[in-house]
Amino acid sequence: MPSYRPGSSFRCRGFTLIELLVVIAIIGIFASLLLPVLSKAKQQAHRITCLNNQKQLALTWTLYSGDFEEKLVPNGSQEGIGRETLWVGGAYHNFRPAFTNTQFLLDKRFAAFAGYLQSPTIYKCPSDRTTIVMEHGRPVPQVRSYAMNLYLGPTSSMADRLSPKYQSYRRATQIGSPAGIFLFQDLTPQSLCTPAFIVEMPGAGNEEWFHLPATHHNNGGVVSFADGHTEAHRWLDPRTIRSTTIGQRLAHNVPARTSRDLAWVRERTSVLK
Repeated sequence: MPSYRPGSSFRCRGFTLIELLVVIAIIGIFASLLLPVLSKAKQQAHRITCLNNQKQLALTWTLYSGDFEEKLVPNGSQEGIGRETLWVGGAYHNFRPAFTNTQFLLDKRFAAFAGYLQSPTIYKCPSDRTTIVMEHGRPVPQVRSYAMNLYLGPTSSMADRLSPKYQSYRRATQIGSPAGIFLFQDLTPQSLCTPAFIVEMPGAGNEEWFHLPATHHNNGGVVSFADGHTEAHRWLDPRTIRSTTIGQRLAHNVPARTSRDLAWVRERTSVLK
């Protein structure tokens, strides 16, 4: 057996170039296999967070109604402080402060939910990475991802958006089948504007989306209902899946004739009078 003697020298054999390349190739293969798994796990985590957010919003909606003799929280469009305080403050695309300032979520002067919720993260889907381009081209993250069914607690600001053929609900006791009426949805981020999720109902000749539901959960979105349950829903019509460049907004009135997705939402928006 060879022995080491003081003063002698020996060399440690290092990796050859080919061996290093083989190791790097193996690492690359493992990474390519793991990345889709990690991406899928991240998407699943985002969807679970979004489900929990909407459960919290649905609970807040119920608590408000209970505190105000079954009256539903006002829902619509409003810039600043008005006669009624909406569930959160906000208006159409041209009213930018409500997209970027959490004051419209957490200040009781602007948001009726502010007395119940003081966590801005509840209003934001983690998959929503949208920014609003402000002064000097500075991008600011959008602070809200969700909107409420416009037929629940609509204010006069929604009068021209409501179909007279369908029931508008102003008290919880008016909702005959709460498990079948949607309460909140997350939106395609660039489509979000008013706190109310505006749905063009049948009979007005408008076979189109005004607001587009979210599709960033594996081509689906999260929907909560008036009975408090929440579910993920996958959309089927490719026309529902839309996006635009960062900092831009999507135009409303997106054509959707014969869309199964629009029909699904309409069936859960209201009932005929």
